[in-house]
Amino acid sequence: MVDTVLTTPTLNPDVSTWTRVTVGEAHACAIKTNGELHCWGANYDGQLGLGDIDNRGDGANEMGDNLPTVNLGTGRTATAITAGALHTCALLDNAAVKCWGANAGGQLGLGDTNNRGDGPAEMGDSLPPVN
Repeated sequence: MVDTVLTTPTLNPDVSTWTRVTVGEAHACAIKTNGELHCWGANYDGQLGLGDIDNRGDGANEMGDNLPTVNLGTGRTATAITAGALHTCALLDNAAVKCWGANAGGQLGLGDTNNRGDGPAEMGDSLPPVN
């Protein structure tokens, strides 16, 4: 008989740096104490907000310090976060709300059905806030 040891990867050894976490259908996001937002997991529709559709956390060296920060706009940080099945929304430090990911039903609140966050130049200052 062979003993198998299972280990769970950690986001950061100092868990005190994380203040909020949310979980969608197959992705998760967390806010650091400095307001930085990090997301990992499935990314079929850009729900990680990283400008691509590459999954994060399913390969070596993708977590911890290697996990990119979600670009919420110049000088913007997150104060709260929530995730739907394939989309994510953040409340920003200026009280604006930004959402990204799947948008087939208009769930991003941007007046269209275009996905956001799944291509370059769709996040940061290019991502409009919900009106």
